[in-house]
Amino acid sequence: MKCKHSKVHCLNHYDTFRKYLCEDCGGVFICECEHQLAVAFLPHQVRLANEYGTRKRYPVTGFASNICAKCRGEKEEAYPRAAIYGQKGKVKRYYWREIFKTYCEYALDWLQRNSEQVKDIIEFQAKFPNVAKDLKKRAKKCWQTIHRQSPKYDLKEETEASFLSRVQVPVVKIEAEYRQVEKRGQRIGKWINQCGELVAVEEIATEWYCSKGYTVLECERKFISAWVGTFLASPIQDCNDARVRPVSRNSTKGWTPNNRNTRLISILLPEDFGSAEYYKRREVAIQGRIHEMRIAGNLRTLFDTLMAEGESLRDYLWADGDKTIAVARKALNILPKEIVVSTVEWAIQDFWHRQPGWPDLFAYKGKDFVFAEVKSPHDKLSLEQMNWFKWAIEQAHIPCEIYRVEKMLRE
Repeated sequence: MKCKHSKVHCLNHYDTFRKYLCEDCGGVFICECEHQLAVAFLPHQVRLANEYGTRKRYPVTGFASNICAKCRGEKEEAYPRAAIYGQKGKVKRYYWREIFKTYCEYALDWLQRNSEQVKDIIEFQAKFPNVAKDLKKRAKKCWQTIHRQSPKYDLKEETEASFLSRVQVPVVKIEAEYRQVEKRGQRIGKWINQCGELVAVEEIATEWYCSKGYTVLECERKFISAWVGTFLASPIQDCNDARVRPVSRNSTKGWTPNNRNTRLISILLPEDFGSAEYYKRREVAIQGRIHEMRIAGNLRTLFDTLMAEGESLRDYLWADGDKTIAVARKALNILPKEIVVSTVEWAIQDFWHRQPGWPDLFAYKGKDFVFAEVKSPHDKLSLEQMNWFKWAIEQAHIPCEIYRVEKMLRE
């Protein structure tokens, strides 16, 4: 008898076109309501499914009716993306999947009206960049309007004020002159430093710390990516791990938006790398290297010794540039060993969720040091940043603070 697929669960809610595993027949299906868009714009996604966390692969059986929550009349849960650069607005983060699907619907309509054909969404954007840009904006505005009129998701998240009321993060406040300038037809905000130059808010903070006698390094995810890519390269790229696979991609060294054609490199990488499930699966091997870090006489020496074997993994993590390596080395000379070991151990336990959120700056003076997240007046802590501060203060006891720049009031 034909299976009715009455018991299904989604393998990965972060897929654009989701795949569902049927517990009755064992098949993997995409909902029929997404058939046309999936085949037209992301055809590579209709062949294989990757389970979230484990990254276990399943061949897609095909399309089936009434598979997704919407078609079944069930409430759809929100799976927001992280608040990263270019994606900090809540509507964009929560409705990312709906926005993309609506964008694909607009694109399909445009292609049909103009008698054009493409093999996928990448070719559409390459052939018709201005059209694609306009349709993306329209799709985003569409869901902003829908959310205002009839919200699909509850966008409430813990506020910065609520977080700071329970986690005591020191806050430094200063004033600086602010000005809006025109750049590429848009008005953007810039701050004015002591030399009268227009700079980003991070440079105002850097200038302030330097005036107090500190040396300042750019931090963000540079430290942790370089350290994980070096100290843990051996257990992560272990050929005896059955789930390690050779992966080819363009090098991140020398890559820029205008220079994407960098050399092709090969990387040994576990299929489930970066997930909490990966750490649980490889905990013994990883803890073996963590132990080596704890008993090492000098972490900077160990880092330099392991540099060569970690090159490809650092490249994959966008952490093999000369500047990144230099600041990672410098920090190893300043930070106590236990803090470095703790950061590496904490990060690898759920790497893709714990790599974002690291503060902007690392400032040090002698044996004193502090990690500082720099904020302009309307910029708030992201959930990832709150997660980092909570861990740093309550568990790792790392000196850290929020550096908030306010607009100077003109007399």
